[in-house]
Amino acid sequence: MDPIYAVVASGFTVSGDIDLRKRTVVAISIPTINSGGVAIQGNYDTTSGRFYRLLDTRGQGGSGDLLFHTVTGSRMLPWPTTFTPTYARVEVTGGAQTDNRTFVLLTAPRR
Repeated sequence: MDPIYAVVASGFTVSGDIDLRKRTVVAISIPTINSGGVAIQGNYDTTSGRFYRLLDTRGQGGSGDLLFHTVTGSRMLPWPTTFTPTYARVEVTGGAQTDNRTFVLLTAPRR
C-alpha cells in the first residue's frame, strides 16, 4: 500500500485535490482534529465547483453523507466502499482547524 498525504491547512476545512486516477483508497489515517468529523468529497475532474460529499450507500441513515465521526481523537478507518472517485478532498466537519492537519490515505493500484 502506498500513502498519499492530504493537508487541511490552519483556518480551513477542506484539503487540496487528491489525484486518485491510478490509485484506490483502502484506509484513511485521521489525525487529532479540533472537533466534529471527516467527510470525503469526490469529483471526476479538478473543477472546484463539482466536488461533492460522497454518499453513504450502507444505509446508515442520517444525512446520507459518508461521514466519519472522529470527535477529537485520531483514527485509522478502513475505506467502507468499493468506489473511489478519480479526484478527492478531505473535509473536516464542525469548524475550521486551528493548526495544519495531515491525513494519510492508504492506497492500492486502481484496477
